[in-house]
Amino acid sequence: TTGDIPLPTVPSTVLRTVGGASGLTARYYASPQPTGTPVATRTDRVIDFTGAPVENLPEVWSATWSGTLTPTHTGLHRFSLLPAGTTTLKIDGVTVVSGSRGTRRFFLGTYDYPLQGTTELTAGRPVTVEVTYDNAIADPDPMGRSTCGLTLGWQPASLIPAAVQAARTADAAVVFVHRMAGEAMDHAQLGLPADQNQLITAVAAANPRTIVVLNTDGPVAMPWLDDVEAVVQTWYGGRGMGTALAAVLFGDGDPAGRLPVTFPASTAQGPGTTPATYPGENATVSYDEGTAIGYRFYEAKGQQPLFPFGHGLSYTTFAHGSLEAAYDAAAKTATLSVTVTNSGTRQGTDVVQVYATLPAAANAEPRRLVAFRKVTLAPGAGRRITFTVPADDLATWSAGTWTLVPGLYTLATARNARTLTAQRTITIN
Repeated sequence: TTGDIPLPTVPSTVLRTVGGASGLTARYYASPQPTGTPVATRTDRVIDFTGAPVENLPEVWSATWSGTLTPTHTGLHRFSLLPAGTTTLKIDGVTVVSGSRGTRRFFLGTYDYPLQGTTELTAGRPVTVEVTYDNAIADPDPMGRSTCGLTLGWQPASLIPAAVQAARTADAAVVFVHRMAGEAMDHAQLGLPADQNQLITAVAAANPRTIVVLNTDGPVAMPWLDDVEAVVQTWYGGRGMGTALAAVLFGDGDPAGRLPVTFPASTAQGPGTTPATYPGENATVSYDEGTAIGYRFYEAKGQQPLFPFGHGLSYTTFAHGSLEAAYDAAAKTATLSVTVTNSGTRQGTDVVQVYATLPAAANAEPRRLVAFRKVTLAPGAGRRITFTVPADDLATWSAGTWTLVPGLYTLATARNARTLTAQRTITIN
């Protein structure tokens, strides 16, 4: 089961119009809104087209399909919409899938990436179906002409029960989940697409030693986090990802990556939480966060994220100690030296991060990343490392120029933007 592949087209054998014909009643309109008198009304056996389905449609048009669907199975059903344009699927009046795509094809190749959603249905019990569509945002073809396309797909028999059965008899379960992204493919929510959250929850209930591998473009909601043993964020690793991931899962390699973004605990956290800031209103986006970008916003607002910027675990542990800091006025640099020790029982890699807190007069963000370094150590081994921070990295923009505000600066070593390990202060005059 996966949330990023096209599903087979819903067949006419399960679809019926109000009059009892196989398929759905289609109404086509000569405007981006399906209102007024239709250009054409007919029965479409399936929803699956890549060109104008009827004649006499203008460059921009819309359509609706309505009728009933009689499920062949009982349980969780997945539905997909693969559009060039904007589309919505409602079942029994409830929106199951909704969204937009500029093109049916993924911009890096000919990979179809549909919109997906799920709903529980009962075999033999008909439900109403309503699909709306318009091609107003569809990307033009190479000749500048408007395009269109839509496929309604489904998976009537959930694969989750088979995954649960396999997990019950396994020493451990590894669940790979996906979320694709690209140009003109912004996400309207944090959730994993389709039935992937249900899959993880069901497998974790069957096997407490469940590891979730996130093959995603960015942060996702994790309602199952407390029920799984581990989460591995792989991003899009390329063709070498399988070998690298196997080394991490089997303990042959230490997971040495750290998050380059913050994972919010909910959609209420972070910038871009209002229509004005995302996706914008009247073709204008308001960047209300100002200079509090990324992890700085969470710090400024006192928000506790799900995982902070810079977060990442190792198969061993590390200690940061014996910290020294100084400022060289002639060289205009601050230096920070720290001893990093592998305090665990196996070799591992630490990513030591250095954050600066500027004087109150600077009116800056609460904490600023100014340096980081990756260090690999044998168990029990230690290493002295020194960071050099240019004064320019401690400056703030004010009245059209960069200014190094005199005062007390705090330099801190850290495991991530929220977990400081040691700190020292320096004075810059």
